[in-house]
Amino acid sequence: MVDKQLERRIGQWVREKRGEIVGLVSELIRYDTVNRITDGTERDCQTFVAAALTSMGLETALYSPEEAPGFREHPAYFPGKDYTHRPNVAGRWKGRGTGSGKSLLFSSHADTAVVAPGWSASPWEPREIDGRLYGLGAFDMKGGLAASMMAVRCLIELGVQPDGDVTIESVVDEEFGGANGTLAGRLMGYNADAAIIPEPTNLAVCPATRGGALWRVTFRGKTGLSFSGETLINPLYDAGKFLVFLEQFERRRSDSPGPAPWYDEAAALPVIVTRAVAGDIAAALCDVGPERCDVDVWVECYPGTSERELERELTEEFASMFPGAPLPEFVKLIRFLPGCEVSPDFPLLPLLAQEVRDVCGTEATMKGAPFACDAFMFNLHSPTPAVVWGPSGANAHAGEEYVEVESLVLLTEMYARTIVGWCGTTGRPEGEMNR
Repeated sequence: MVDKQLERRIGQWVREKRGEIVGLVSELIRYDTVNRITDGTERDCQTFVAAALTSMGLETALYSPEEAPGFREHPAYFPGKDYTHRPNVAGRWKGRGTGSGKSLLFSSHADTAVVAPGWSASPWEPREIDGRLYGLGAFDMKGGLAASMMAVRCLIELGVQPDGDVTIESVVDEEFGGANGTLAGRLMGYNADAAIIPEPTNLAVCPATRGGALWRVTFRGKTGLSFSGETLINPLYDAGKFLVFLEQFERRRSDSPGPAPWYDEAAALPVIVTRAVAGDIAAALCDVGPERCDVDVWVECYPGTSERELERELTEEFASMFPGAPLPEFVKLIRFLPGCEVSPDFPLLPLLAQEVRDVCGTEATMKGAPFACDAFMFNLHSPTPAVVWGPSGANAHAGEEYVEVESLVLLTEMYARTIVGWCGTTGRPEGEMNR
């Protein structure tokens, strides 16, 4: 817990720095860091983050994921990515090393999704309107990154030093199932007793995340005109059955609760058809059916479900709904993102719940995140348990993405208080009461 005098000082500092919080997020938004699937342009943004962390006095490293020992050999590495000019950043605020404090890591990603339709202005020109800061990545997740940076700056400027180390990292290549940047951070030794991932959760504390797979599902046929009695197969009809099945599949799963304790209430478990292609779309017209139809589909799952199990569930239920229909081919477009979770008795959870109560004045919402992200690299491939906890806003991966500024202010305050409560602070400025 944080003593009352320090609580007031943190709250006052954060409120006074509201403009600077908005300014930092705005600076991050101005960098084009769109993930281009196999490569990206995060370097300038990461250089800016590294300079900011260095100016705060943190021990900062700017490194290529390829420098991480055993990077390409690790079973969680996903091939086909180019990390030229795509560095990770890590800044470590060294604790007093008394042995009494625990370490904490804030892990954000610098890359953004592609520019979706629907923007009324440049997505890289931040605009604050009615308490909302608009811009590509404002919500997912440059706002959370800025909040973690400002939380550390708050404590430094108040003269508070933690007993345990605090690390801020900004990784590359998280979107589209990248996660290699997050893997590299673990292999470089940036691990801690706990991690907070500031993905956008609308201030809910999320001890679990969903998983998901993006497949290209292909139906094949035989084209032509049956002048001589040839048997023709139009794959669009089978693909159409599959689309009908997917709608029913999504509805059925969304009507049922998931695994306790984090997903024990019924909620949407998305199945998103992202693209369907058949025939020669460049031709002025076509007088025969296509030879193949490709359906790209994203399917989410709960923690504990494997990629093989998810594909089997799809094919078996499709075959049951449409007996005799040919089964399609499945080709993975990105890595499978496994769901993951931390134990209900993970000691960081009650601390975060208390901070929400004290700062927001409401009971904390604690539930599984309604999305997949790179948390599995912590919870399945490192010694660091990770919880997802980030700002409020809307329109992630869509036009007119925004983050609510008040949520950033609240989050910055709660992050600073969490550092004090988790890492410990024995040597406070004169006049401060000890914990």
